[in-house]
Amino acid sequence: MTTHLLKPTTILLSLAAFLLIAPTVNGDQEADAQRIRDLTVAWVAAVGAKDIDKIVDFYAPEGYFMAPNTPPVQGRQPVGEAWRGLLELPGITVTFGATRIDVSSSGDLAMDLGTYALGFDTEAGRVNDHGKYVVVWKRVNGEWKVAADIFNSNLPAK
Repeated sequence: MTTHLLKPTTILLSLAAFLLIAPTVNGDQEADAQRIRDLTVAWVAAVGAKDIDKIVDFYAPEGYFMAPNTPPVQGRQPVGEAWRGLLELPGITVTFGATRIDVSSSGDLAMDLGTYALGFDTEAGRVNDHGKYVVVWKRVNGEWKVAADIFNSNLPAK
């Protein structure tokens, strides 16, 4: 029986070739997904603080915000105005968080599926809503930004 040993240079060249042609490693996608989770936590904190400037900074310059029962808005100024209107509701509380994040193999887009809870006071009493959302994130100048943000209720339509 003959044993064949590979030379160290052959091993290194083979490894280098593999790394050059290998598909995107899930570790990068997992790191990006974690970064988006971290950004979402900071985004929720900015919403809780009603800090419109910080909220708007999560969006790409041409990002969309699509809240239920209102027309979509695009661009940071209109997105800020829409958030301001939402956060001016009496007794407003908003929380949200990802249940699934998929990052594209190219590393430039990600889909964030999650749930939210929203409450506010009206003359008729407290409204408590809960539902789901989809956020499309895209990499802009090396940073993850919201390209599209849409949510809708799980409650039956009235």
